[in-house]
Amino acid sequence: MPDSTGYFPLALYSAAQVRQLDASLIAAGTPGFELMGRAAHAIWRALRRRWDAVGELSVLAGCGNNAGDGYLIAELALRAGWQVKVLAVGDPAKLAGDAALAFRQAQAAGVSIEPWSDQASLRGVLVDAMLGTGLKGAVRSPYSAAIAQINDSGLPVLAVDIPSGLSADTGQVLGCAVRADITLSLIGLKLGLFTGPAPDYVGQLQFDALQPDPAIVAAQAATAERLAAGNLPLLPVRLPTVHKGQLGHVLVVGGDRNFAGAALLAAQSAQRSGAGLVSLATRAEHVAAAQARIPEVMAAPVASANQLLALGKAASVWVVGPGLGLGAWGRSLLSAGGAREG
Repeated sequence: MPDSTGYFPLALYSAAQVRQLDASLIAAGTPGFELMGRAAHAIWRALRRRWDAVGELSVLAGCGNNAGDGYLIAELALRAGWQVKVLAVGDPAKLAGDAALAFRQAQAAGVSIEPWSDQASLRGVLVDAMLGTGLKGAVRSPYSAAIAQINDSGLPVLAVDIPSGLSADTGQVLGCAVRADITLSLIGLKLGLFTGPAPDYVGQLQFDALQPDPAIVAAQAATAERLAAGNLPLLPVRLPTVHKGQLGHVLVVGGDRNFAGAALLAAQSAQRSGAGLVSLATRAEHVAAAQARIPEVMAAPVASANQLLALGKAASVWVVGPGLGLGAWGRSLLSAGGAREG
């Protein structure tokens, strides 16, 4: 989901790159506590859009800036008339800097803050403000137990920046991870929100850049980009007089017994993607089905590597492997593909 400006960036950052971007924003004149306040307001807005009628909030807080966001969210909810409590999974005495200031502000506002235990009662909407993007190794106690409690609760969950337990760089589950209904990524989108098993844990991904200076964001290197209509290369325009002989010839090799579909789909994809000519080298028993399904593709039966080499002389590119199997037939055709490359 885009942020409030309708902007959903293409750039995907590592955790270190987002920390650098955060530091650059602070160095340019935006106080860290102001950014934390903007984050809390963005998360509170997202929470209200989805669960405005719930009226009750449980925040599970760790020991870093992620926890600072959680304490400020709890204060906003309390001021809005919600029943609120913070369960401190991390010792508040270990908080430092802006996170410690957020804790003191929430405490002064009257937010109920109590140590977490596995007997703690979770109620209402759960806010995961525990581990954030700094996690490197496997999740350890008490966080692993708190994550299990969240996942077993059956209650709605909003994760601050990234679900606790996910690697912000790879999307891998570091032992265990929170399964969120909404994850609100802040400042920059993390690569690990899109890779590995992360989509099973992120829920609905939302984003808020926290009103940064666009020049500072543009200066920060990114690890990758999302694939989207705005950054995919365009195919060259074809001249009106072009014909199929000028548009390449793809040879798809595959489709052992019981695996015809993979080769057929690959050939059809090549044809739909714009190849001028497409040939399919497959088992003899699959030729009739191929001709019936995609008559534009030239399907030919092959039984040996020599047959394949002869068939493939005119091809611009070979696609070897869809449904090829691990039997003698497949190994023989694969060796022909390797011989052609050599």
